[in-house]
Amino acid sequence: MKKILISLLTFCSVFAMSVPNNHVNAVDFEGNESKYIKLCSSSLTNSNKKVCQQFNEYLSKKNSNLKKEISETKKELTETNNDISAVSSKISTINSQIDSKEKEINYLLSSINNIEKDITKKEKLMQERLYVMQSTYNSNWLVDFLFGAEDFTTFFSRLTSVNDITSYEKELVDDLTTQKKNLDSQKQTLLNAKAALQSQKNAQVDLQEKLVNLKASQQQEIADNQKEAKKVSDAQKKIDAALTELMSQAPSGGGGGGSFVAGSSEVGNAIAKQALSKQGARYWWGASGPTYFDCSGLVYWAHKTAGVGITRTTAAGYSRSGKAISKSQLQPGDVITFSYGSGVAHIGIYIGGGSFVHAAGQGSGTVGQYPNQCVKTAQLDGYWSRYVYNYRRLY
Repeated sequence: MKKILISLLTFCSVFAMSVPNNHVNAVDFEGNESKYIKLCSSSLTNSNKKVCQQFNEYLSKKNSNLKKEISETKKELTETNNDISAVSSKISTINSQIDSKEKEINYLLSSINNIEKDITKKEKLMQERLYVMQSTYNSNWLVDFLFGAEDFTTFFSRLTSVNDITSYEKELVDDLTTQKKNLDSQKQTLLNAKAALQSQKNAQVDLQEKLVNLKASQQQEIADNQKEAKKVSDAQKKIDAALTELMSQAPSGGGGGGSFVAGSSEVGNAIAKQALSKQGARYWWGASGPTYFDCSGLVYWAHKTAGVGITRTTAAGYSRSGKAISKSQLQPGDVITFSYGSGVAHIGIYIGGGSFVHAAGQGSGTVGQYPNQCVKTAQLDGYWSRYVYNYRRLY
């Protein structure tokens, strides 16, 4: 499996899209997943909430990378299968060419064999004739045959006929020998062509074997990544549930929510009312409405809907936007940012009467899976007062 390298882990808001680099907490989770899965899914407390939020973000990135790798490896696997098909087709073509050469070679071998038989036969016949002629030379028959001629013309004609016999046989054997040499040359050419084709085939077979091994490796990598992705997803669900359960205890610990109390700013009142109109809307990490929200998404949507143009950023980004105000200056529509010890992690909108409205939740689980993940109100004093980072007015 390819290594998933994460050198810096940014402590992101549980409810925001991201956090700037000045809030980095260097916790190395790689290789220690089992330890943190156990810690964050079975014994989650406020003391380890921060690290578990970071760990859940790490798992989210890891799962995203795993899915990306699975998709890329599947594409590579498709290419490998195409390569294997192309190589198999080429091997089939080469085999056909080799078969054709073998047929040509076999035909030549048959022809060569026949000519060799003819050469042997003619040589034997010539030897027999020469033997007979030699015997005849040592007899009265040859003398009678030659010298019994009536004149010199007949004598030389008879002598020539004897020479013609040997000359004919020699020429015939020479002709057959030349044919055999030509066929031998053709045979060697075909053998060389066949050897070249066999070499090509061997190279393609080697390539085919490598591609088959690559295919098996890619299939194993996909299986390993899918197994790891399931493990990470299962861990995320457990940690999401544990974090949601912990968050659901916060309002009761902080004395519950509150009702809208109008302030002196019409714009601020409009912002607060817009946010309150979304009570009960589902939480979804990174969402900016109008159906789902995360904490910074609710702030952005409420301001935009009230006619205030602000940039869509994170809780940390809003903690540095607009102008700073004190707690005593809070008016409905102002924002309150929260930190759990390492950068800004959450944001809500003040609604007056010591209460605020916020999109409470963690992660992006299945809608309806965690009923406490929604837009709700809470009291600023008590539980939440421990985590206040600052107060800002964005309009």
